[in-house]
Amino acid sequence: MQVYKIVQRNLSEIEEKTIEHFRYYFDNKKCFALLGDYVIAMLSDDNSKNLEKLQQEALENSGHLLNTPPDFSTYVMDDMFGLVVMNDGIYAISSEKLSDEEIKSGKVNIATALVIRSLCLEACNTGKIIAINDEEL
Repeated sequence: MQVYKIVQRNLSEIEEKTIEHFRYYFDNKKCFALLGDYVIAMLSDDNSKNLEKLQQEALENSGHLLNTPPDFSTYVMDDMFGLVVMNDGIYAISSEKLSDEEIKSGKVNIATALVIRSLCLEACNTGKIIAINDEEL
């Protein structure tokens, strides 16, 4: 896996941790763009090796999300973080591990889910790509 920084600065510790989370979640088999501290846009493997197309796809997906109803699904991941999956392949993880109650029940509570969802919407509204993760670049 190769990370291509789009921003002209070092990635923050949170950004690097988010990249590692999603590499783990996707079993190192998916291209994705880092849009925010805890937010990524999954990208088509068909565009692998083409940074320009990957960037365009990430911006289109995040822009499209802002013009559709903010439907989402939640998951308790095996590393005990919460995951929100939104339309157009936009994903976000919780900033901290879930509560014992959420982990035991296997359900992310609505308050936590809405906080994570707001991270998605905020990152998409900003409309900037921080980095692209692609095995082939």
